[in-house]
Order: sequence, then C-alpha cells, then structure tokens
Amino acid sequence: TRCPIMLQMRKSDVKSATVKVIWKDLPEGSDFDFIPKEVTEANWDDLTSFISDAQTHIVMAQNKEVARDVVSVEMTGPHCENLTLIDLPGIVRSHGKDESATLSEDIQALMSDYLKNPRCVILAVLPANVDFHNSQIMAEALKVDPGTKRTIPVLTKPDLIDSGAESSVKELLLGEKTQHFEMGFHMVKGRGQDALNKKTTIEEGLTQEASFFYNTEPWRGVEIKTLFGTKNLRVKLGELQMRLIRHSFPDIVSEMKGKRDLAMASRKRLGEIPSELIEKRALFRKVTNDICRSIGDHLIGKSGRSKVKPSAEFHLAASRFEETLSESRLSNISKIAVGVSAIAFVDSKELRGTVRYMKDNEVYLSSVKRSDVAGCEAPSDKEAGDVYEDGSYVKIVEEDNYAYVMQPILLDLVRRDPEWIQQLIQENRPYELPIFINTEVFKGIVVDLIDEDWRLPAHELLDDTAVFLETATIKYIESIGEIESLPQFREFLLFTSSELVETLKKESKEQVSKFINREQVPYSQNHYLFENLSKLRSERLMNEILSLIGTDDGQMHKPAIVSTVKLVFERNQARPMDDHMAEEMQHALNSYGKVAMKRFIDTVPMICIEVIQKYDRRLNDILSNVMDSEIDRLVVAPPEQQRAMKKYDKEIATLDAGIAAVKKLF
Repeated sequence: TRCPIMLQMRKSDVKSATVKVIWKDLPEGSDFDFIPKEVTEANWDDLTSFISDAQTHIVMAQNKEVARDVVSVEMTGPHCENLTLIDLPGIVRSHGKDESATLSEDIQALMSDYLKNPRCVILAVLPANVDFHNSQIMAEALKVDPGTKRTIPVLTKPDLIDSGAESSVKELLLGEKTQHFEMGFHMVKGRGQDALNKKTTIEEGLTQEASFFYNTEPWRGVEIKTLFGTKNLRVKLGELQMRLIRHSFPDIVSEMKGKRDLAMASRKRLGEIPSELIEKRALFRKVTNDICRSIGDHLIGKSGRSKVKPSAEFHLAASRFEETLSESRLSNISKIAVGVSAIAFVDSKELRGTVRYMKDNEVYLSSVKRSDVAGCEAPSDKEAGDVYEDGSYVKIVEEDNYAYVMQPILLDLVRRDPEWIQQLIQENRPYELPIFINTEVFKGIVVDLIDEDWRLPAHELLDDTAVFLETATIKYIESIGEIESLPQFREFLLFTSSELVETLKKESKEQVSKFINREQVPYSQNHYLFENLSKLRSERLMNEILSLIGTDDGQMHKPAIVSTVKLVFERNQARPMDDHMAEEMQHALNSYGKVAMKRFIDTVPMICIEVIQKYDRRLNDILSNVMDSEIDRLVVAPPEQQRAMKKYDKEIATLDAGIAAVKKLF
C-alpha cells in the first residue's frame, strides 16, 4: 500500500462499488484526473485491479513512493456493515535501493495524520508469528490511545505460526500476556497468495477462514468465538465505532452547529433574491430612495464613519486651490522674494540687481556690496554664487573665489524691477501719443497669467470634487448589504452615478471656463483696487523721502527738508517716460491681481459646491424614471450565485437534519 485506501461500506440489497481518487496535494491545473471505475456483480472480480490502478495513478502523479491522496472505494451490498475502513501503508524501518531516503518519515507522517483523530478506530495489524512487544505500530497506537479505548490489535497469518508457538500466541490473543485492551485482541486469516492466484472469491475466502478456526487447534478450543474471523471483526468494529460516536456526540453536534452557522452566515451574505416583479420593484425603489436620501448627508459629513468626510476633503482641496493662487505670479506682481530682479534706493540712487538673500526686514542684492569692508578668501566649502552668513555679515562668493560683504537694504526701499513690463510696452507701442498706459498690454498680461497659472488649478479643483463625489458614492453603494448578491443592480447604480458625475462635471467645466474667460477681460468696481493703486503710486516716493529725512539724529531744518524733498522729486522727474509707465502698470497689475484672486477663490469653489448640491436631486430624477422592464432585468442574481444559494440551503437543511438525528441517539 502506497497511499491511504478508504473503504466506505454501506449495507444494501444491491452489490456495487465505485473506485475514485480524492486528491490532497495535487497542484491546481494538473492534468491527472482519474476516471472513477464502477463495479457491479458482473465485474466484481475487477475491483482489486481497479484499486491497484488508482493507487498506481496517484504514485505516478505525485512522483513519490508514498502519497497523502486517497483511493476511495464506496461499496454497498448485503455483506457490508455500515462502516468506513482506511488501509494505511505499512511501517518500514529502511528504504530500498531505488526508494526515497525519506520513505520511513513519509509513512510516519501520513500515519500520524490518521491515528491522532480521536474518532478513528485503530486496527493494529501484525502477523501472529512476529514478536508483539517489539511492534512499532502498537507503540504508535499507544502514544495516541494510551487508554486502549479505540485500538484493536489484529493478529494475522495464524497458519504461519511456528509449530509449538501456538499456545504463546493463544495467551496473547486472550490478553494473558500483555496490557488490557478494552475491545480485546482479534485474529483473522485472509486469502493467501495461492488463493489469490486461484482467484478465490471473498465469499469463498470467508468460508475458508471460518472453517480454519473451527477445525484448527488451538483455536477451535477457544470458547470466545467472537475473537476470530473477519465477520466478527466487522461486528466488533461497528460496536466500537458506535461507542466512539456516542461518546463524541456533543462534539459532533457542536461541529455540525458550527458548520451550519458558517453556512447560514454565507447564505445570509447572499441575501434574499425577489422573484416577482412587484418584489423587485419594491427592493429597487427602497434601495434607490435610501441612496438619494442618505448620499447628501454622507457627502456633507452628517453620516458615515470615515476619518475624513467628503465635505472635509473638498474644503482641504479648496484651501490648496487658494494657496496655489496666492503663490501665483498675478497675485505677487510686486512681491520681493529671493531670485527676483529688483530696484533698491541706496545713497540717493536707484540700483538694480537680483535679490540673493532676505533676513528679517532686510534685503540683499547681488550688485550692492559694502565698500568699507574688504573681501576675503572664501571658505573651501563655498563656490562662486554662494551666499552665507558670517557672524553679523551676509557674504557672497564671486568668480575670483573671494567673499564680499553684502549691504543690507530696508525692504521698504526695494521694489520689483518692471523691466519685463517696460519691454512689453515698447514692443506693443501704438500710434497714439505714448503717454498713457497701454490697456492691451495690461489685458494681455492678465490673460496670459490667468491662462498659465489659474485655469488649470480651477479645473483641477472641479476634478477633485468629482473624485470625492464618485468615491463617496461608490463606498456608499458597496456598503448596501441588500444588493451584495445582485451584481447587475450594483453595477447599474455605480455606472449611473459615475455617468451623472461626469455629466455634472462637464456642465460645471463650461461654467468655470465661462467665468475664466470673463475674468480675462479686466474689470472691477471694487474700491480696494482704486485705494490700493493710489497708495502704491505715492508709497515709493514717500519711503525714499522718509529714509533721507530719518538719517539725521536731530531735527532737520526746513531748508534741509525742502532740499531733500526737491531732490527726490527731481530725480523721479528725470526718469524716462517708459519707466513711469512700466511702474504704473506694475501697480495696476498688483492691485487688480489681488481683486481678481478674491473673485476666483470664491467663485470656483462655489461652482464646485453646486455640483454636490445638484447631485442627489439629479440622481433621484434618473433612478425614478427607470422602467419596470429594466428593474426586472437588473434585480436578479447571476447563475453561479443562484447555485451557491441552493448549495447553502441544501447544506443547512442537511446539517439541521443531522443535528436532529444525532440528538435522538443521545
């Protein structure tokens, strides 16, 4: 025997058998299916060869000497007891030349799987002419059944006992030479090789066995005849198995209840599938009404257990949108930052340069250095262009690898260099008198900056809103237990809601685009624009005058003040007209950018909020108009699910019947 052979016997008037393979370890997809073999009275003699074929098939499929896969023999007939026997491979202590080195361990592991089952009756088969006390199978049996409540030692081959040793074996059989076994010992005599060669039938073999024990000493003299023969062993096994089963009834019932509960839970997850249209319509309306009624609350954060509500996610996205616009160029036309070109008022002069460093309220330009402090060799870890602090100084490394001290300039005396605007003015100068701001240049700058910096974030906020809306809807729909077993209905709801989100997003994108296009035609009556523009126009001159007046620790005399003011204004008047126009346009862009940004960060999120507000109402309109024919098609379980439902219903009914039957036997 190279694998377990399970003989399932059931008493019946009809004599039949089926041989098949129960795979335990065969990988999925392996092409080793064994075609079950049917046996009737007509071909009963083929049964043993079919069993041998199945065993060979398993060994070849697994490519090993011993396998866990089972040869199952389902046998019925008047000669059968209601009993299941499992024949395991015999224990070996060494392996042959062409056998695996782990053969002994493999058999041991296989045997342990079966012996440790507390409901398994152990038939410890050993030849009568072998020393019982050195039997490994008995040692293994006693490990798992020390009380010998489910072990029956079975002695075989009584015809091969050495002459003179019969009395010793008889004492063993009667339990006089070893520990007590609750069911006692048993002795059988199977068909030998000669009988098998002569094709002696099982019935003939049983008759010969009975005759042997009836006519052969010392067995004929034993009063307890139930210790002999295969038929008596069947009865003994049936009694022991029933005793074990009765002892295990509470555990069996508990296991069956556990399996039934699992089956009921699985069946419950599949739900109840209505079959009539009126029932389908009621379920459809209930589910869709719940969605439309609850989804609005879910979206604005009134329900649900998610850590971040869709409404909160939207507000986070709107905050990111505002932050993006606040950092854009149109919102920061005049902002002084590291890297921008700037003009500084230093020692009554305007100096141009790039802002390289900022500290507190001080600005450092690359072109403005202190002349009273000599340069020094730069540290070895610095290179040309690096700016760093050295004590109270801020230094910049030049190409000669010397570090020079940069002069700090008050932030109020530094402004953005509008040279890029001046260039646009010169390139787009009209035929008219060039002393007025060119509105086309102003509009062109606004159009370009809105297109390049604001249009995409506006549409991204709308896209984010659509994602929040669709994700929240998907989670809500997938959480509805009533439609878990109705995939077509669920997919319809998911598709319909997704399609509606796309429709609303498309409509809102048109609104956003129209709004942006309107904003690209600069206009405002906002008083902030005019107030800010007036302030910017005079702020530079005021800061320059205050910086010069404030250089003297004492009070300046009136002539000095007049002279200082006159100096500042004369210098301003001497500037080219294009400088004035560029500075004026920069002030206008600065003022208008802040006004326009306020409109953007209010209007775009409001358009997005309208999408959320419209959603549940529009979804309800769509779902309310679904026809009965469509409902009838949608509210149906797929074939595989219907099969699963029937399977669980049958399993639950079988387990209920089994539990009731077992309880009657208590």
